This record gives sequence, structure tokens and C-alpha cells, in this order.
Amino acid sequence: MNVAPGKENERMNFENRIQKFNSLLTENDRKIIKYLLANKDTILNKTIVDLSEAIHVSPASITRFCKKVDFNSFQEMKFHLGGRPTELNKADDTLDTIYNYYQSIIKSTQQFISEEQTTRIVSLILNAKKVVFCGIGNSGLIANEFNSRIERMGINSNSITDTHAMLMKTSLLGESDLLICFSNTGKTKSVIDSAKLAQENHVPTVVVTNYDDTLLTKFANEVVLISSYKYIDDEKFVNSQLPGLFFLDLLIYKLLSNDKLMINYQKTLKAINEHS
Repeated sequence: MNVAPGKENERMNFENRIQKFNSLLTENDRKIIKYLLANKDTILNKTIVDLSEAIHVSPASITRFCKKVDFNSFQEMKFHLGGRPTELNKADDTLDTIYNYYQSIIKSTQQFISEEQTTRIVSLILNAKKVVFCGIGNSGLIANEFNSRIERMGINSNSITDTHAMLMKTSLLGESDLLICFSNTGKTKSVIDSAKLAQENHVPTVVVTNYDDTLLTKFANEVVLISSYKYIDDEKFVNSQLPGLFFLDLLIYKLLSNDKLMINYQKTLKAINEHS
């Protein structure tokens, strides 16, 4: 993976950079991250020497870490970590707390996804003979929701959340089809096996995940990174589906710009309203 500084990472917050470059991080890096996240309110007042002494690593280790997660300098890293709004501060009111969490997750996911990439994926969907969504567990729920929305537009689609069915149906896909895989960790074996089968059959494959540079992403034509809820420091908040639904809404909005799909959607909506 290319880690040279690039415009695509300039707007990413600290947590997103850690998520994106996760596969490159060493144990030393993780010590640095743990300290930084625990002391982000005071980080602006510290020098690199102060940090190295507090964490028990060398200043050079901190500099290498900054470069690894695509900051140009230690000072830039401090600004991103210590200068950002405290949107994750827990409010006394539960409604405000959850609202703040949602806002933070959506903003974080927005930093990963580009207009150009969503346009490319919409094009893949429009040109596919059949679209298959696959995922297990919570990712399976997202796969089902994607399928439910897509098929209302008259697109030939299917969602698979069973391990054996996933392998069987993926093996029957061809070059004119499209496979969209969901796995937050990128480690779900059946999803990896399905993506590998798709690659062997030259099936275009989109992977929606939290982490780049995993075994799953090696079999993808497009990798869509979405934010992980685990960076919200609250064990009571366990929503892993919101980032995926945000991505879904982006795609649906673009797809419904197609006149034929909009007409189909209105037809199916009318049928449901008249017979329910």
C-alpha cells in the first residue's frame, strides 16, 4: 500500500488514519497510539521529547509513526489530534450522546469515501447483469438492506448470508455480474473465499470494510473503507451498521438519478402502498 503523503488523506482525522494504515503498525506504534488517545487533551502542549519520555520510545520512533500514518510532521499530527472539536465528549442527555456519536461516525466515514469512487461503483451496478451482496452476522444485515433497496429499482440482485450458499452462488457468477462483499474486519473466511472465487472467475468485486490491506481486499477491484464504531470510547455503543447504511444512501441517491430506475422504484413503492 502506498503511504506517501497524498491529498486523499489530508482531511482524515487521527482515528481514521490509524484505521487506514492499521496493517503497517508495530507494537511500538500501538504504544504511541494508546498514549496519544488517552492524553489528547494535553497533547498540544507537549514536545516530541516530552512524549518520547512519557511513552518510553525514542523521538525517532514517534517521527516514523507520524510519517507512517501520513502526517508530514509531528506538529501536523498534534494539530489533528489535539486541535479537533471534542465531538465525542459524552453529554449528560442520552439523546445528545447518541446524536453526537452518529454525527461523528458519519463525518468519519465521509473522510474515507470520495465522489469519484461512488460514481465508479454506481457504474458497476448499472452495467452488471446481476448484483450479489454477501456478508455474515451484522455485515449480513447490511447485505440484506442493500439488496432490499436495490431490487426495488428493478435491478437483478440477491443477498447471501449463509456460508455454504455464499460459496455456491458466487461460484456461478460470471464476468458480467458484480459481487459486493461486507466484512468489518476483512477476516471473515466465507466472505474471503467468495471474493477469491469471484476473482478466479473474473467477476468485478467491491469490498466494504474497516481496514485496507487485508486478505479480503486483495481480491477486490474497489475497496470502500468505512469508519469503525470501536474508536468511540463507550462500551455501551455497539452500532457497526451506521457507516454501511451511510454508504448505501450515497449509492441509492446516485442510482435514482437514473430515470429508468426512478420509474421502477416509484412503481414498486406504489404497489406496496396499494396492497399493504
